[in-house]
Amino acid sequence: MKKLTFAVLCALGLSAQAAPVTSLPGGTVLPMPVLGYFGAGPQTLAPGVDWSSAYNYSVYGYDGNYGFADNGFWSGLTMAGTNDTTSTMMLKFSQAVSGVGAFLNYAPRYYGTATIAAYDSTFALIESTTLTFLTAGGQNQGEFHGFLENTPSISYFTMTGAFVGATDFTVLAVPEPETYGMLLAGLGLLGLASRRRKA
Repeated sequence: MKKLTFAVLCALGLSAQAAPVTSLPGGTVLPMPVLGYFGAGPQTLAPGVDWSSAYNYSVYGYDGNYGFADNGFWSGLTMAGTNDTTSTMMLKFSQAVSGVGAFLNYAPRYYGTATIAAYDSTFALIESTTLTFLTAGGQNQGEFHGFLENTPSISYFTMTGAFVGATDFTVLAVPEPETYGMLLAGLGLLGLASRRRKA
């Protein structure tokens, strides 16, 4: 029992560590409405999730042609894009999440690299990564990239530079407080049952 208690206390003491990921199993795709919006936002993607951009001509809920030079183009995908070489667009979460990502593409040949990053509620950087993938240059190509944490501490997800575009924003839902309560109650009942067996 002492070993189990020690292991639980050690696990609780671990700090949040984000890892770049190329998939988010168990995540929920947030459907983006078709708006054909050009601007800086904010626009509501889902309850508690807002999209915005630093550039006044970014696109959101856009399903027309959006080019990535040699990395192809998107057409018919409802997407958000910086529509600029250096600007940043962002998702802001009213309640921190433990995982976030999107299906992405960018224009590397002429405009360099794009960067994605995760930040906490104070806008302190948790993790960032530079996109380096190349596609075959066809329609609706790209890759999924994002971040996964061991605790729900991601409050902002940013995408910067190289005409980066994103669709299929995906989040790993945060367990509701009731879920933690049920977990603790269940563990308590297991402990009680174990003690009764020993007695």
